Amino acid sequence: MSARPALVLAYFTYFGVLGIFVPYFGLFLDGRGLNSADIGLLLAIVTASRIVGPSVWALVAERSGKPLTVMRAGALLAAIGWLSSFADHGFWPLLAGFALFSFFWTAILPQLEVATFAFVNDDTRAYGRIRTAGSVGYIVLVMLGGWLFERYGSEFLPLSALLFLLLLLASLFLLPKVTVSAELSSATVPFSKLIKNSVLLRFMLAALLLQMSFAPFYGFFTLYSRDLGYSGTQTGLFIGLAVAAEIVAFYFAGSLMRNRSYRLLLTVCYGLTVLRWFLLAGMADNVWWLCFSMLLHAGSFAIAHSCAMQFIQQFFPKKLRSRGQAMYAGVIFGGGGAIGAYCSGVLWQNGNGAVLTFSIAALLALAATVLALSLPGTRPVNGTTN
Repeated sequence: MSARPALVLAYFTYFGVLGIFVPYFGLFLDGRGLNSADIGLLLAIVTASRIVGPSVWALVAERSGKPLTVMRAGALLAAIGWLSSFADHGFWPLLAGFALFSFFWTAILPQLEVATFAFVNDDTRAYGRIRTAGSVGYIVLVMLGGWLFERYGSEFLPLSALLFLLLLLASLFLLPKVTVSAELSSATVPFSKLIKNSVLLRFMLAALLLQMSFAPFYGFFTLYSRDLGYSGTQTGLFIGLAVAAEIVAFYFAGSLMRNRSYRLLLTVCYGLTVLRWFLLAGMADNVWWLCFSMLLHAGSFAIAHSCAMQFIQQFFPKKLRSRGQAMYAGVIFGGGGAIGAYCSGVLWQNGNGAVLTFSIAALLALAATVLALSLPGTRPVNGTTN
């Protein structure tokens, strides 16, 4: 199999797993008898394993020169960790199993992103169209998950996710070998110096705040939707609408980003996120405003994520891109996700603090918007701007 179909399949199955895990994990934990504080704590600890994991696996991939082996091992060990979800023995066994799953799960995406950019020769438009397959996988499983939840309850999650984990593992064995030597050209600037660059620090802090703002949506939206009286199928349709907007945005992201500065794009995307969370806080009981807020996912996630990936690719030399992607994944998705999940769990108060939680999320996104405005108007190349 050539690179492109194999990459499409890998993204489809990877995000297919997340389409089951992310929206319905809160409902699954709620069904196992955990309260919102316990759910927030478990999500925070599990997400925290993503802080260290990406850098560990990036270092292994860099030194071994075998990123595909790292991805395959990660998928296999993540599936083994996931098996703990089949047993119902309380909080601590779930925590141990999901922490194991999350740690090994982090071996996959940073290497997959680097491999994809390598196969498409850093063509953002080609990357966006391949990455669209991940959004399709996500939306298919979100919709299916809503139907399965109504039919079987929250216990549909363990088996459904395991099946897609196994499909992901199979897809990774179809990927052609990445030519490591072509990617590891000499770095002119040390990694330790690059990560102290003020532009990178502002970019990372803005992305961290934005990711923290997403935590109540990722962790509690399905519970929020249920509390507002929406059915499982409706909830699946809401999330599906967001991902449909994401798919369109990813497809056109390359063209949209051409000759436009990160300052402009990220400021607009983060600003839309502010509006999105305020709408969820105050108008989610109106189905039309809720649907409109979901459409804003196109900017607040898809375009923002495409900008971030391209920023990392341009900021770090080829030799350091794997570590750059790993650092981004660890700090932003790991650190930001963990802090946000814990704080959301404390604030949520079994649904009584929902409005406050989403309002604070909007303020975090507003702070990210201000930081995005401070970025230079020119594009960074290997730690400099041109």
